[in-house]
Amino acid sequence: MRIRRIGLISSAKFGFVTGAVTAMPVGIVIALVARVIIGWLRHLLEGWQRATIDGGLLGPVPVDVIRLLGLGQALGAVRQLDELPAIIVAAVFVCVVVLAGALGAATAGWWAMAYNAIAALSGGLTVELEPESGSQVLVLQKHSGKVGRGG
Repeated sequence: MRIRRIGLISSAKFGFVTGAVTAMPVGIVIALVARVIIGWLRHLLEGWQRATIDGGLLGPVPVDVIRLLGLGQALGAVRQLDELPAIIVAAVFVCVVVLAGALGAATAGWWAMAYNAIAALSGGLTVELEPESGSQVLVLQKHSGKVGRGG
């Protein structure tokens, strides 16, 4: 038996599923890390609203760094993200899994195309199948397509 061609679509589907399933544990970790980073960023930016500068003889001078740098919208966005932890974790997880699946599909599709090109030149791989002991074997023969009379 010879493998002459690998289907591109079936290979891409297999690659997508393999990539997505493989990325699930990593996706959970990345999603939780993203959640922690958003919480840390909110804490950092809110702390910048209450910053002080040592004014020497004047003492500490309060400075709102967020207003000074025009980061009010950024702080608002980070606050909104921090208030939706389950949605953020789920969205990051799904994005990681889908991206890994897409990368797996592209890689498997590329390898299928490479195999098909090489198999066209070399004839493909030969696979020898051997039945297990106690199993039944069904032998199929290719029909020649010629119709004739026995005579």
